[in-house]
Amino acid sequence: MDELYLVHCDIFDGVSKEDFASYVVYSKAKETRILIHKNAQGQSVGYCAIHFFEQNLEGRESTVIRMEAGLMRAYRGKNRNAPFVCRQVLAYRLTRPGRRVYYLGALVHPSSYMLLDKYATRVWPSAQQSSELDYGGVLARLFGLKPVDPDKPGVVHVGWQTRDNEGDRRQWQASPNSAAQFYIHRNPGYTKGHGLLTLVPVTLGCMAHATGRMLLNRLSRLFAPHPHGHRG
Repeated sequence: MDELYLVHCDIFDGVSKEDFASYVVYSKAKETRILIHKNAQGQSVGYCAIHFFEQNLEGRESTVIRMEAGLMRAYRGKNRNAPFVCRQVLAYRLTRPGRRVYYLGALVHPSSYMLLDKYATRVWPSAQQSSELDYGGVLARLFGLKPVDPDKPGVVHVGWQTRDNEGDRRQWQASPNSAAQFYIHRNPGYTKGHGLLTLVPVTLGCMAHATGRMLLNRLSRLFAPHPHGHRG
């Protein structure tokens, strides 16, 4: 826990050690899995925690998945968490065929929303899906988070602030990615630790889509031209 918190503090600001332990390591979820990334020297450089909260929603047995993840800047860029997340969620989904399963995140950075938009078939809110769903009320209570403004449904106080510099922020503001721009428009206060509550129904179709996208990404990297010629 101590080692992971040091990694966390290199990536995020605004979270005490006690809160980090409560959210990531000692979660009250029915099941928790934690992936720890280590470098060649065996030092921890990142983590991905996934939690499965089982509860009754609208009279049906349901599961809400929550996640926390962080990776030091030098090791980013290869979607290192995607295979782990897909394996964990698919295994859970297949062993509970009649259960409703949702991912619910209070996303504090446009990169997280962009990944969801890339791998999920349906995301609320989004430019394509109706934002009238009352996730800003009912689902916020699952987190125990307070809304930033009643007129901005789904934007909540989280406290986790990604350690972006001014160059990073300008780069995100100028990003041509439509998902990143939608996120920034809905949650311009993410730099202050505000999160956008984001919901994804986790169906087998969604899992098949995510797995397919992940495999395509791997193949594109495998056959991409090498900067120093043929890799042989």
